[in-house]
Amino acid sequence: MQNIKVQVEDITPVKKKLDISVPAETVSREFKAAYQNIRSTASIAGFRKGAAPMNILKARFAGHVQEDVTKRIIESSYSMALSEKQFMPVEAPQIDLKGGELAEDKEFTFSVTVEIQPNVAVDGYRGMELNKESSAVTEEDIEKGVQNLKEAAAQYKEVDRPANEGDLVMVDFEAFMNGEPVKNGKGEGYPCVIGEKSLLPGFDEALKGVSKGDQKEVDITFPENYSEASLAGKVSQFKLNVKAVKEKGVPEVNEDFAKEMGCENLEALRAKVKEEIEKHKSSEAKERLKNEILDKLIASHPFDVPDALVNRYMGVILNRVIENMRSGMAAPEDRGLNIDQLKEKYRPAAARSVKEDIILDTIAAKEAVQVSLVEVEASVRGIAAQRGVSYESLMSRIQTEGAMEVIKDGLKHEKVFDIIIEASK
Repeated sequence: MQNIKVQVEDITPVKKKLDISVPAETVSREFKAAYQNIRSTASIAGFRKGAAPMNILKARFAGHVQEDVTKRIIESSYSMALSEKQFMPVEAPQIDLKGGELAEDKEFTFSVTVEIQPNVAVDGYRGMELNKESSAVTEEDIEKGVQNLKEAAAQYKEVDRPANEGDLVMVDFEAFMNGEPVKNGKGEGYPCVIGEKSLLPGFDEALKGVSKGDQKEVDITFPENYSEASLAGKVSQFKLNVKAVKEKGVPEVNEDFAKEMGCENLEALRAKVKEEIEKHKSSEAKERLKNEILDKLIASHPFDVPDALVNRYMGVILNRVIENMRSGMAAPEDRGLNIDQLKEKYRPAAARSVKEDIILDTIAAKEAVQVSLVEVEASVRGIAAQRGVSYESLMSRIQTEGAMEVIKDGLKHEKVFDIIIEASK
């Protein structure tokens, strides 16, 4: 296809209307090619293949040819227009046959409205001044790390005495309101550590001083921001049945403890703790640098982002928020918000994510950053090890969900950050 005419109307910097004109000669040629293809393949009574008269072909196949040629001309001319104007669409186009239906031997005009990838010229990312914080590990850090291991290795042993602060109480409970059981307000063998406030405010306090076999009733007020709106701020009567009281036993930090932790001796344990803290501090420091880099690049490179991309990112965010709501892990300020309110709240975050990816992708292209299959496989193996699943099962899931590009993009962006940090002041 040749000699199409394209006029561009800028609706926004990232939304364009393309008025496309296809000359009559091209339209005629496409119609003739379509009928010739049918003539050579269709079986028509009274005529051998390739010999049916054109008037019979048109009478029988005009509707099919009209639809097929219209589709092919729109697709090919739209593709040519994008190539000519160097536009990269981020959504399916809206097509308007403003000049009417396609007609043989006549010029065909139509318009396309589409959002495109913004063309951002990113510079100034080399030689950035960054606040590089020290990730050195102190003796105090190591001691805290060892104490954390000690606490994690603690075991609870049942005792025959009233429960005190820090004790673990195994309790059956059921909540009532106005004499009626509260939906999903029942638990059996619930482990509650006094002082940790793990269930509801006041619940663990009600267990202070109880012994195995005790039964009691207490009033508990649900928080104002409770995930179940019908219970928020209301007082409920809890019936408690204490099944056991357990005391926390913390091991002594010595050579035996070090061996239990998989180390040859206490010195080796402290060295291992130091190494893990260094990794953690280094990771946190890099995350802060990455945020600083993005803040500065976004501030110095203002540009519009397509609604289609923002909505796509917002869908991911909202799916995560809704899943957290279902599991009771939603942020308190999100509870009770409807879908429109959630969209309004998270739209700025989605727009920022779009800008971040566009900037990082632009730098990656400029720096010719590549990610190999070996690097992708190594990353997946690392994720599988962290999650305690097999590499094969995780890779299969990633491929099934079409998430391979997400892994590759993440690795590509990490390389971009490394380039910027290495070249920074």
